Amino acid sequence: MFGTNDPHSASSELPDLISFLDTKFAEGQLPGDTFKSFATRYLEENRPSEVFAVDNNYGILLTNGQRVKLCPDATGSEPARTGDMANPGKEIDITRRSVR
Repeated sequence: MFGTNDPHSASSELPDLISFLDTKFAEGQLPGDTFKSFATRYLEENRPSEVFAVDNNYGILLTNGQRVKLCPDATGSEPARTGDMANPGKEIDITRRSVR
């Protein structure tokens, strides 16, 4: 069974959203369903009710009690971060550059 109710569970213990939906699709798709139609229907019926930090990722608690992480585990060598500033955005450079 995917997921856990332990709020302190490690990222590797939670399925990522796409893998979770893919498994559910294989278990209970309707005739003629595409993955997109199934995933849309599933997420319309089971809305996110909570967002939480998990390793270097975000987790989502769905209204049916299922917990998943948003992204697959990172394959790079960047270490997991902790604390309030664990996942800074990279779209804006916040380092100070010399002005010429």
